[in-house]
Amino acid sequence: MNTQELYTAIIIDDEPKLREVLNIKLSQFCPEIKVLDMAEDVTEAHSKITLLKPQLIFLDIAMPGESGFDLLDKFEDIEFEIIFVTGYNEYALDALKVSAVDYILKPVKTVDLQTAVAKAQKRIDSKSKVEKYDVLRHNLRNLGDQNSKITIPGTNAYEFVTVGNIVRCEGWQKYTKIFLKGGDVLISSYNIGMFKEMLESYNFFSTHKSHLINKKEIKRYLKDGTVVMSDDSQVPVARRRKDDFISQVVKFISVL
Repeated sequence: MNTQELYTAIIIDDEPKLREVLNIKLSQFCPEIKVLDMAEDVTEAHSKITLLKPQLIFLDIAMPGESGFDLLDKFEDIEFEIIFVTGYNEYALDALKVSAVDYILKPVKTVDLQTAVAKAQKRIDSKSKVEKYDVLRHNLRNLGDQNSKITIPGTNAYEFVTVGNIVRCEGWQKYTKIFLKGGDVLISSYNIGMFKEMLESYNFFSTHKSHLINKKEIKRYLKDGTVVMSDDSQVPVARRRKDDFISQVVKFISVL
């Protein structure tokens, strides 16, 4: 199984052939880049970036109607890296002003593309480390506070999740399913044991070797040894954990 970290991207260019050529080059020579989608103009690009939240965009500057710079003006906060791919070198200085990762001239040379992608990866990784450090610092100051965030490593990215938004965790093979309020489910490469270590000080309880629940999200406890959570999922309580569960948790809920 390929465990290489992937970096998500969108290609924005008004010429279909150039979009496809760049997509093929990335697939062949930069396999760490996962192209989520492509766009042919600023309106389409803005919509797809807002929806898909890529880490990186490959952006043409001179397009019919609005330019690549017009696209960037539409974002109050630019949370993605930018590699300009254009046929005009007179835009180089303007590209530097918006802190682009790199500026590649068409036709795109493989070595230029690989160099730009490597720079983008370093910048993305650097930002990720800073964000994770800020989250850790907040959590240390607010130990036990469910408004704190934890970092959950997924298949292709790190997710930053508010602890109180987690209903429960379930061990699944070597991975963990994290069930969130609202019905979303994350799959993490951490095993359930890692989440027990991270979350038990945040009012979570391990009912079973494969289950970890948020005490605040318990709806009821059935006398057959089953916990009903706020999302109506049912979680078993192991016999050896039942006494601890009753003494630590039952005071918060109704017993049926």
